[in-house]
Amino acid sequence: MSFVIDYNAKRRKLQIYTADLESFGKLRDNFSIPNTTAHFAKRYTNYVPDKLYAITQSGYCELGLYWDIKKYFDKNQIENEIGEGLEQVLTKDKVIPNYIHLKLDLRDYQQNAVDAACSFGGGTYILGTGAGKTLVTAALVESYFKQFGDEFTCIILVPDTGLVEQTYKEFKEYGVTFSLSKWTGKNKLEFTNVIICNIQLFQARFEENQWIKHIDLLVCDEAHKIKSNNSISDLLRQIKTTHRFGFTGTLPKNQMDKWSIIGKFGPVMFEKSSAELRNEGFLTNCEASIIEIQYNTKITRTSRDEYRDELKFIYTNEFRNNLIKQVASKLEGNSLILVNHLEHSKLIVDCLENIDKTILCVKGEVEIEEREKIKQQIEQSNNVVCVAMNSIFSTGVNIKNINNIILAAGGKSFVRIVQSVGRGLRLHENKTKLKIIDICDRLNYSQEHAAERMSIYREEKIPFKIKSLRQT
Repeated sequence: MSFVIDYNAKRRKLQIYTADLESFGKLRDNFSIPNTTAHFAKRYTNYVPDKLYAITQSGYCELGLYWDIKKYFDKNQIENEIGEGLEQVLTKDKVIPNYIHLKLDLRDYQQNAVDAACSFGGGTYILGTGAGKTLVTAALVESYFKQFGDEFTCIILVPDTGLVEQTYKEFKEYGVTFSLSKWTGKNKLEFTNVIICNIQLFQARFEENQWIKHIDLLVCDEAHKIKSNNSISDLLRQIKTTHRFGFTGTLPKNQMDKWSIIGKFGPVMFEKSSAELRNEGFLTNCEASIIEIQYNTKITRTSRDEYRDELKFIYTNEFRNNLIKQVASKLEGNSLILVNHLEHSKLIVDCLENIDKTILCVKGEVEIEEREKIKQQIEQSNNVVCVAMNSIFSTGVNIKNINNIILAAGGKSFVRIVQSVGRGLRLHENKTKLKIIDICDRLNYSQEHAAERMSIYREEKIPFKIKSLRQT
């Protein structure tokens, strides 16, 4: 037998054994990507690999990669067998879907997602913004509770405190029968069946709460945040249960980050894209208008970081910010202006001061209660311009009454762009189509980022048109 694949319970990792070093090298190469930062890092140290590997030289990798590795072996007709430890993991008890008693009206694809999750016992689930991740999660966790009984323990991880509150509220509305609590900075830990916790607190309090390692079920919302080498990734590896689910609207483009997510939670078991939801009438249609600015002034170099200087030039440019003002003042309905930097949000708010609309601003220091008030104000009005930090409003914020999104920050992150657009895709009686206004800049780095965003629009099947504008 050429390869043996087993599960190392102590390390909670997959372990691959073989005497065929040549075939093992090819396997590792198949699960590797070029290290694009190597040529920069080599200025400071000689010990920089040209490739990044998902499988170590000792044959260790994340458990969830087993299914991709098995596909590789089957495709290349490589003999392999599984060890006793891995066999026990793969034959774990499956769960019977049991949620019909809840106040849920699941769509067909949502039922299919729950059924797939219960039958597999883990995995990664891609549900685009507006697909109803919270609804699916509630049905899934309820099914586990009904099968495991009163001693059942589960942690649901969400990105921030606002989503803790939102998820808790929606679970209660669904009529879940398990005991439920919020674990945040303001809410003390309660040992209920299900604990909803924000990632920051989870990281901070993990070491003093060793019981977390022994929970029955782990659910992670916005699983794309679990990158290959970040601290939360290391903590999740310490949790013993193999019943773990990762929910996300989209996977990152970086292959190493994809392998990290799949490795932590298991293979992609179900996918419903934003484009599918739009085509089926579950989300509103959308179109993008790209405004490309050609500047007649040069960037002033104030640091050794050219990219940072370019960003500062963009955010502080009076012509650009006045353009955003003009666009926002003419758009009908509610508009959301997304930025990445606090300084930029302040400049835009100042610029918007005299337009005939209600101006709102959501910054990091705004309390959860205030954010909720702002959300309600947007929902109940039709003439609001809200300036918001991308880090706050690109993820998990549920506001239906958004007619326009102005992407004022630039950038090229696939996940961030898709989720930012997703803020305005929910159906509402006051809109027939979401308008996306993408402010692009004919500058060194920004031009490349704009090209990346256009490729995202093509991939997401969002029609777009380009208008060129020269600074006056």
